[in-house]
This record gives sequence, structure tokens and C-alpha cells, in this order.
Amino acid sequence: MRPLTVFLALFVVLTACTAPARDVPATPLPPATSIPAKPTSAPAGTAVPESPARNATLETSLLATEWKSSSEGILLFPLDPASGMALPGYPPISLGQVSTHAFSPDRHTLAVVSIPNDYAYDGSLLLIDLPAWKVRRFELEFRGWVSNMVFSPDGTRLAIAHGQSKHQITMVNVGKGVITAQREMGVGYVSRLKFTVNGEGLMLYGPVIKNRFTANEMNGGTPQVLLLDAADLSPRWSAALEGVRDGIYPKDENVTSANTHEPGQSFYLNPGLAFVPDQDTLYVVHADSEQMTIVDFSSQKVRTLDIQDQLTWFERLLSLTAGVAYAKIADGTSKQAAISPDGQFVYVVGANNATYQDQQGNWQMEHTPLGLEIIQTRDGSRLRHIETDAIELSISPDGRFLYLRKWGPGAPSTEILDTSNQQFVARKTRLSAIPALLMNGEFLLASTYSTSENSHHMSVLEPDGSNVLAEWKGSEYVWFLTTP
Repeated sequence: MRPLTVFLALFVVLTACTAPARDVPATPLPPATSIPAKPTSAPAGTAVPESPARNATLETSLLATEWKSSSEGILLFPLDPASGMALPGYPPISLGQVSTHAFSPDRHTLAVVSIPNDYAYDGSLLLIDLPAWKVRRFELEFRGWVSNMVFSPDGTRLAIAHGQSKHQITMVNVGKGVITAQREMGVGYVSRLKFTVNGEGLMLYGPVIKNRFTANEMNGGTPQVLLLDAADLSPRWSAALEGVRDGIYPKDENVTSANTHEPGQSFYLNPGLAFVPDQDTLYVVHADSEQMTIVDFSSQKVRTLDIQDQLTWFERLLSLTAGVAYAKIADGTSKQAAISPDGQFVYVVGANNATYQDQQGNWQMEHTPLGLEIIQTRDGSRLRHIETDAIELSISPDGRFLYLRKWGPGAPSTEILDTSNQQFVARKTRLSAIPALLMNGEFLLASTYSTSENSHHMSVLEPDGSNVLAEWKGSEYVWFLTTP
């Protein structure tokens, strides 16, 4: 997906409305139609001389996309990670001008909501049989940008969160190709979406929009979590996450008429959010305080823990008489969270951004990274704080490595942390590394970054960053279909 298109899509999604929930009758999708996939020129790759030779197959390939032109749009193709070249014999599949994707649990099916324009109109659902490299296409009955989409654990259903003037959840029966349920949501937009482990429920998190259709539309309201029945999307449970702040807030809470988008008038707060892979639990790391809220959808309970350093028994005794210290809030605080596959640890990075006026009266930005926090989920204790300038992170599918990313002068860099001993094993400049699964389920690191509109840098590495398999430059941006 092109970076500008991603930004525009996110901006429109954030303006979704908070209409009251209502049920919509199940709607059959039209019959599947074939997708014209004209062979096009393959992305040009340059293998690193010392890269090991491989016999590229679909099973050992990475899925990648490349935006070719306004007429061809985004093209999907399998890429040989050892050479950076598209695999021969697999005609690129057009995904339109804007696309959002989700893999089925067995990774045999790739679902894509494809939009042929930049206006969120006339979207189609593509169900791509990856081993056969065949596509079923269905015209969708809804309009609006997609904020999330996810398969059920058995791969038979697909939940799509989308919206323009009205934000909705649409449930699709993948095998039959029918919309089985739709429901308008009361949250502003759905920023996290996941099926319950048994597949019978759908878990949602979303901020609430308070001032719809105004300049201050994204002023923060209390976020909500919801549990819906996966069959008909009827509500089972909901809760307001009191104390969690997610959105834009005026600096002066007594001023209600100020435009919060004016410099120096407001600050934003984005908490770190992470679902546990095999549990019905959501962790919310507060952006403005040393707290973590745990949402247990199975027991339908919410609790909040203070994040604090691990203490000895004597320190815990002394802490019983201590007061509470509240963190100061800068113009903007944003956090990202990743959780270990076993659900025992939450890893958090982020940054504070503070605006100020220089002597010439110009607005400047001061950027302060928060470092890496390793938090134990059972009690909220901080196991370790590690100094790093990273503001983004990903965790490997096996939980072995953390990939900590930042943007430096002219290029990104990535630090790779071994979670088993909490030591850095590599620091890579000119790399924005994200784990990407091969078709056979193994994973590598993939990186794409741009230094100008027509200069893009791509590379593929081993999971620990020790060996570069391929790297190349191109005039077109290659986007790897990475892991969640």
C-alpha cells in the first residue's frame, strides 16, 4: 500500500460516526468473477554476492506488493527472498488502488478488500487461494475504509471493520461467499479486532468520537471494549475503559471552543494495545500514566494495575505508606505494545513530542523517546527498562526477537533484541525490519524504506539480522505482507 494512501485511508477511518447499533439482514454476495491479472514487468532485484543459492518455490517465497501505476494499481506477487526477484509463472494479481488484507489461520487463503479508487467506493472482496494462485472476487455492499479485518480461528468466517459516515462490522461466510451479518457500532472506529479463542465471539476496542463533524472531532472520549456474538453480531458485553485516554485533548480543559488542531492548543494520547495470541485478553498500556488496563473478555472483567519496578519484600512494605505521583503530559504521547506468544510479558516503546516557540516565533518540536519497558502481565511489575531511541517495535512469531525501529538522519535503523537474555544481538542502520512469514510458515526479516519519491530501498535478512539475503533499490515501492 502506498504511504500517502495509507495516511489518507487512516484519516478517513478516524472520522467514522458513532451511530447507535442496529442489525442488518444477511446479504448474499454476487457470484464470484474472475480477476484479470495481466503479466507485468517483475520488480528488479539485485542479490547480494554472498547470498546462498536457493531453488525458489512458492512455498519458500514471500508475498509482496508493488504499486505500478494509476491504471494497474497495486500488484501482488510471490518474491524470491534470495534474489529479490518475482517468481516466474505467477502472474501478478491486481489489488486495486487501496487494499487491506488478512491471512487465514492456515495461510492458504489471503482475503483482500480491494478499492479501485481513492474514495472508498465500489470495494471488492478478493479471496485468493494462495497454493493454487487463483482468485474469487465478490462485489461488496458497503462503502468506507477498512480499519481491521480478521479470520475466525477455523478460517470459515471473516470479520471486517469499516466505515465512512457510519462505522460497521460486516461478517462474511468465506466458503459460501455471503454476508451473514452487519452491525453499526457505537465506537468512533475499531482500532483492534479479534475473534475469541473458540471462535464464537468477536472482541473489539475503539475510541469514542465526541464532536462529530467538527474541527475537534477527534477530541478524546472514554474508549470502549465490546464482545459480540460472532453468529449475528448481537452484543454480549461492553465496558467503558475509565482512566484510559485515547485521542486528542485540549491543554486547557476549561476551554471548550478552541480548535485543538492549532499549534500549542492540544496534545494527543495513543496507548499501547496488544491482544494475547491464544487468550481472550487485551492489554492496554496507558499513554499518560504508569498504568496498564487488562480486559478479560472471557470473564467479562476489567482491572487496572500500576506499573512499577519489581520490589523486595521490604520495599513493598515501605511502599504501603507512599503517595501517588502522576506523570506530566507532553503535547503528544504515543506508545506501541507487543506481547509474548505465551502472554507473560508486554514490551512497550513510545515517545513524547512537545511543541514550543523559538525566538522567531516559529513552532518547533522536541522529540523524546521513552525507551523499552518489559512488563510482567500477571502483576504489572516492570522487569527492566532499556534505553533505546526506538519508537516502533515488532516481535518475531516465535517470541525470540524484538525488532526496535527508529528513523534517524536520512534513513531508518533497527535494533534486534534477544528476549531470552534481553541482550541486543544486532544494530542495523538503513534498515526498517519487520518479520515476514514465508508461505511455508517460516519467517525472515523484510525491510522497505524510501529516501525520495522515486528512490526505495528493499532488503531481506535472516531473523537475527546476521545475514543479508538480498537487497536492491527501485523506483517503485515494494511492500511486504508482514505478520500482524
